[in-house]
Amino acid sequence: MATATLSSKSQLVLPAEIRKKLGIQPGDRLIVELEGDHAVVRKAPHSDIAALAAYRSTVWRDYADELQGARDEWDR
Repeated sequence: MATATLSSKSQLVLPAEIRKKLGIQPGDRLIVELEGDHAVVRKAPHSDIAALAAYRSTVWRDYADELQGARDEWDR
């Protein structure tokens, strides 16, 4: 288990092992969330679009094709 120490300036240095596994580079943004009594750190996506894509559902995966098919039927 990797450990880290909080500095007097409230700065935290993530252990190299963790940074490598998450692909974190200097300047990357991180998301820190509180889940119960745990702090969870995640690498932030580079854009809001990428963040939304992470939450997409498979429910709408083929919707564009289905919608186009309905439009084609209407035009017939």
